[in-house]
Amino acid sequence: MQDNTAEVEVIKDFEQRGLHGLDTLSLEELQLLTERKRKQLHFEATEKKALLESEISSVDEKIQELSARKVALAEELEAVRKSLGLAASGGERPARRNQRKPKKSAEAQLPPVSET
Repeated sequence: MQDNTAEVEVIKDFEQRGLHGLDTLSLEELQLLTERKRKQLHFEATEKKALLESEISSVDEKIQELSARKVALAEELEAVRKSLGLAASGGERPARRNQRKPKKSAEAQLPPVSET
């Protein structure tokens, strides 16, 4: 408790002196100021860490929700494709059977090769 009181007095004294009074501070006063700044930076870093962890957690939850929605939509899309008779692979039309290719006109005009 006495350390806090002494620290507050040093800080008030420093604020009154301003930056020009920095060279008149004792080693003990500089150490108190350094420790105060270290505590302040540690506190700010701890707050930022908690904030970032919270944000990461929120993003993870959104990713899980979107993944679940994606699965549900994919299942719904598959059901619609089946009801339309479309291929499960996502084609826009039903799968075609292999059709014979028409002969070229030159091939159609040639007589069959005779075996002699």
